[in-house]
Amino acid sequence: MKKLVLGVFLIVVIQACSQKIGVATVANTKWILTEWPGKALPTTVKATLNFDAEGKIGGNSFCNGYGGNTTFENGGIKFSQIFGTKMYCEQVGDAENKYTTDLEAVNGAKLVGEKLQLLKDDQVLMIFTKAE
Repeated sequence: MKKLVLGVFLIVVIQACSQKIGVATVANTKWILTEWPGKALPTTVKATLNFDAEGKIGGNSFCNGYGGNTTFENGGIKFSQIFGTKMYCEQVGDAENKYTTDLEAVNGAKLVGEKLQLLKDDQVLMIFTKAE
């Protein structure tokens, strides 16, 4: 019973530390993909996600550059009109396709400390760490 109470307490504390996302909370920030649940992160190159002051996104999808639009609504987030360069990247091409697919599936996000969690419903798709 003590473990159950402790578990519930930890969940409440973690939720209290998380922050809903909006354009003001991510404006002019840069992030690096550091955790990708269920998928292998390439070790030789990094994926990045950058927000400008209007909420537009850009970054590096392991090999190619990309950009797109962001919509913030009721604490949720959606990416749309994602476009990218088309260099051939044999070693990370599969990861790039999965990265873009995951971005397009995002419908929510949470800020937990220096981490940005991108979600589909309540499932964590990607976790980014704030770049210095």
